[in-house]
Amino acid sequence: MKNILTSIMLAFSVYSYSQTEQENDSIVETSINVLDEIVITKKKVLYTQKSDRLVFNVENSIVSEGGTALDVLSRAPGVVVSQDGDLSIRGQQGVAVMINGKLTQLSQKELANYLKSTTSSNIKQIEVITNPSSKYDAAGKAGIINIILKKPSNSGLKGTAFTSYGRGRKNITNSGVNLSYNKNKLGLFGNYSYTFRGEEELKEFNQIQYTDAARTQISTKNHQTSITDEPLTSNNFKVGAQYEISPKTNIEAYVDAKIGRYQNMANGTNTVVNAMNQLQFDAVTYNDSKEKWFDYTYAFSGLHKFNTEGKNMAFDFEYETSKFRSNQFQSSNDLSNTTAVNDRRGYIPSQLKVFTGKVDFTNPLKEKQSIEWGFKASVKNNDNPSVYEYLDNNQWVIDANSSNHFEYKEQIYAAYANYKYRVGDLSIQGGVRSEYTAIDILQKTLNEEHKDDYLKWFPSLSLKYEFTSSHSIHASYSKRINRPSQFDLNPFRFYDDPFNYSQGNPNLVPEITHTAEVGYAWKSAFMASLYFNTTKDVFTDVYNYNPDTNITVTTQINLSKSYNYGLNITHSAELAKYWSVNTLFNVFENRFEANALNSSTIDPIVTLNLNVQNSFTITESLKAEANAQYQSKSNLGVYERDGFFDLSIGVSKQVLAGKGSFKLNFTDVLNTNNFYINSAVGQTAINKRYNLDNRIATLAFTYRI
Repeated sequence: MKNILTSIMLAFSVYSYSQTEQENDSIVETSINVLDEIVITKKKVLYTQKSDRLVFNVENSIVSEGGTALDVLSRAPGVVVSQDGDLSIRGQQGVAVMINGKLTQLSQKELANYLKSTTSSNIKQIEVITNPSSKYDAAGKAGIINIILKKPSNSGLKGTAFTSYGRGRKNITNSGVNLSYNKNKLGLFGNYSYTFRGEEELKEFNQIQYTDAARTQISTKNHQTSITDEPLTSNNFKVGAQYEISPKTNIEAYVDAKIGRYQNMANGTNTVVNAMNQLQFDAVTYNDSKEKWFDYTYAFSGLHKFNTEGKNMAFDFEYETSKFRSNQFQSSNDLSNTTAVNDRRGYIPSQLKVFTGKVDFTNPLKEKQSIEWGFKASVKNNDNPSVYEYLDNNQWVIDANSSNHFEYKEQIYAAYANYKYRVGDLSIQGGVRSEYTAIDILQKTLNEEHKDDYLKWFPSLSLKYEFTSSHSIHASYSKRINRPSQFDLNPFRFYDDPFNYSQGNPNLVPEITHTAEVGYAWKSAFMASLYFNTTKDVFTDVYNYNPDTNITVTTQINLSKSYNYGLNITHSAELAKYWSVNTLFNVFENRFEANALNSSTIDPIVTLNLNVQNSFTITESLKAEANAQYQSKSNLGVYERDGFFDLSIGVSKQVLAGKGSFKLNFTDVLNTNNFYINSAVGQTAINKRYNLDNRIATLAFTYRI
């Protein structure tokens, strides 16, 4: 069924039409950019293809309404979201996430919670930047995802109010308001959103333990199941002001708050049999994890234009403080009465403080020449005192093997210069970024300290040659880094249930990636590119199973090297005045070289990713959308992910003289967007199946004030 649907939609892509791009994120006006295409149109398109990025215009997507930021990212072209919110682009993990051009400082888990609690109604665009220039942070070996939120109106009192109700296996609601008031030189803005997301997931884990590394003789087989109930509630608000000091100088200040809570209650089973299928362990399990977070960001920024045309200075200062709390309880009852398993509970707080400041200059040199340069500093401190206890003879006893007080300090100082030059039909952009990193890790429980510092250089180069106004070629290169987070380095345990926990690896070293790409474009209707990435010390998850304790530990290690290469094609077609199609095709292969795990190589897999989006204009006020995405089997490190398919449809109707709109959408209609992974490493083979809660019907209403 899914192959037939994707084949039919791909066949529709036979004609083309232009799309719009504009420096100020507009999708209506005309713009000229040195390295980007020149496109004129008044259509509100879903995708805008530029020379270095793909822009997903979320506000024009019907099926994205009423969801969360993580839902939207899972349907962004080329982006894949794992079951725990980890992101990958073109099959590569290690993605840096920016909000309005500012790099986030949250851990993967905290970022996933934030994206789940951010309503899609507040998102304007998502930029998938695969080869950023030196002006951007070097973080993110796979590239950068920039989430652009909607901006305040330019004049008068403007705003929107929205509400939605969705139903998957549980209820989902989003409500909020965005307001702005501008008069003369002063502008005030604010927004508030409330999100409740109920979620239920079905999980099944199968593990086979062998007697030898060649995996020829089975020792034991472990089977685990669980059903989760995962309610999430969040309250997000932002208030700020803009002021025009003079016609050449503007400043802005705001406070952004993210407050939420999340709970994961799971009932499960755990059985172990030997090679003769004789029962050795049979337990029922219960896990209850309660999380809360309070995140506040205080920001002050400004822009000053000098007398010389095009010469300006921009500055941006931020202070973020975030408190994260997790209380856990795990219980297990062995029905076979062969093994005693103690109840466990844990208290896992985290205190994050981050100061970030940067100054950017743009300076025209001569006609068709300019240079960008600037500085950035980031100072981070994260304090993680964690305490685990187990129940012994009706007394709670501190588990010294799990409890740990971990403090992480990180300082990054950066400087960059980026040169742009256009000679005839050739556009050149080249630059270099330097980043000095200093890390201080203190394990207070063990009284152990580890310090490290290093200076890295990150060059970048982009070329574009226009044969005619319709035909052009481009090439680019960049070097990037993916640093392990404080949670990746922290050896403390985070229990999913009594038999599964994750643990950081303090010996992880940063990944270094070199990326090259060459492509051809016909207008903005067709673009094709070949890309090649090589990464040293690549991260991968590994699973270590201990048959004596029946516990599986998930951690990360560095593999020697990886290669990622492929072909990417985007195509736009207008089949009729009422029907347009966007097709995005990507085929890639990941190849890994291992220096551990009793293996020198890992079998590569050729992976196909196809995204086809159909837009229908039924009447001036009635529109529809159908979006299909298919990805075949892929490998990420030492594990393989099975193929998946997603079909989402929606319809929108304008009411109240165009001020209001209703949107009805159904995501993952066929319930085929699941997360199944397999891993066979050393003496253990693992199969994990996550039946995700993705099939959701949502009715949303938006009113423009």
